[in-house]
This record gives sequence, C-alpha cells and structure tokens, in this order.
Amino acid sequence: MKGCIIHKPDSVDLAEEVLKFLAKIGVSAEILQDWSLAKDFDFIVSVGGDGTILRLLQFIDGKTPPIFGINTGKVGLLTHCDANFREHLLKAIEEFETEEFMRIECVVDGERLLALNEIAILTAKPARMIGVRIFIDGIEIEDIRCDGMLISTPIGSTAYALSTGGPIIDPYIESILIVPVAPFKLGWKPWVVSANRKIKAEVDSEAFVVADGHRSVLADGDSEIVVRKSKSYAVFFKMENRIGRIVEKLKLIR
Repeated sequence: MKGCIIHKPDSVDLAEEVLKFLAKIGVSAEILQDWSLAKDFDFIVSVGGDGTILRLLQFIDGKTPPIFGINTGKVGLLTHCDANFREHLLKAIEEFETEEFMRIECVVDGERLLALNEIAILTAKPARMIGVRIFIDGIEIEDIRCDGMLISTPIGSTAYALSTGGPIIDPYIESILIVPVAPFKLGWKPWVVSANRKIKAEVDSEAFVVADGHRSVLADGDSEIVVRKSKSYAVFFKMENRIGRIVEKLKLIR
C-alpha cells in the first residue's frame, strides 16, 4: 500500500510531518507536486482546506482513491480533523473504511466540467443580471433574472449554495439542489430534485459556468448547458460522525 500527500502552499511543514508519521507506522508515501498523479495511489492525504480537496478532484476523473483531509483552512467541512491528525489518520488507515459521495458533471458546448460541490452559472458582467431558464427532464421549472444559478450536490449544499439561502441537505441523500444567486423575484424557492434528473440551463447573455470555483467555461445565449449526476464518485475515508462534523463547523460561520 502506498499513499500520497498533497498540500496547499502554506502547509508544507505539516505535510512533512504527515510523511514522517506514515513512515513511522510503516506506510509508504510521498509528497506530490503533480496532483494529476494522485489517482495512481492507494490513498490520498490532503493537507489544506476544502478548497484543496476540491482542486485535487479536478485532477481525478473516475473513482478517486480514498481521501483523508487534514484541515489548515478556515472551515474544513470536507476534512476529517485539524492539525492534531495522528490518532485519526492511524485509525483511518488501519480500518480503511470508505464512503462515496456523488459528483455532478456539466457539458457546455461539448466541454465537460466535473464538480463535487456545485456548478455555478454566473453573470460574466459584474453588477449586471442575467436571465436564466431551468429545465428538468425537458420541463421548464424556472425563468428568472439573477446574478447566477447554482446546481449543487448535497455535499455542496453547505458551500456556496448555503450562502444564497439554500437548504442543508443530508450528504448521504443523492439529490441535486437548484438555487439562484441574488434573484430579482419575490417568493422564490429552491428546488431539490432526484439525482437521476437531467437539468438544462439557458442564459440570455454571457455567463461563466464554473466547477467548484476552479475550472470555468464561457457560455452565451446560444450555448447548451446540461448538468447530470456523474458516474465519477468522490471517495473519502469514512468519517465517524459526518453530520456532527458539519454541525460543528457550521457553528464557526454563524
């Protein structure tokens, strides 16, 4: 068994500590500079915040090796522990229990994006709204002017979608959340639909389609934006109480 360690720039010292700890317990590992190679290892330790894990997942299509997150960021909803990692990491490797979470994929004019949290459709012109029409399995459910639209996974319901007034969804329920950003409409409500639905969006002007805040594609009024559940799942080491972890971390942003 061989693991790899990836880290954000200001967490190199802690990454070195993780490497030494793994060697001490007899586990081979290396610190990766080229994150695209992470898919070839038996497990991944991410040292950073949620953004580090989301960036890592942009390099891995298909099923990921199990990820263990050590939080050095601000919130760390996707991570397993903070800097005092030894007991948690040892238990994870010894038991090697994993859990999978759905990702969604978006195709924009033939280009494919993959996201664990959300696909964001955002106006390309700051301070100017865009018109967005949303279709579920061919049926129009919304026609709205707004700063953008989020199409989110349950894991992503505690990320960008939360700040727009969307509901918190149990991460173990496979579903898709649709919620507008700054809608110019009274009485709007978010939609939560089956993960097996096909979601199509149309915009009336230029918009950026962004996957987890990293990769983006420019769309316009002629573009076809289609979002579906992906066959590529994100795999994490099992968290003893993920709901409890979410509650604990959300208290930090109240």
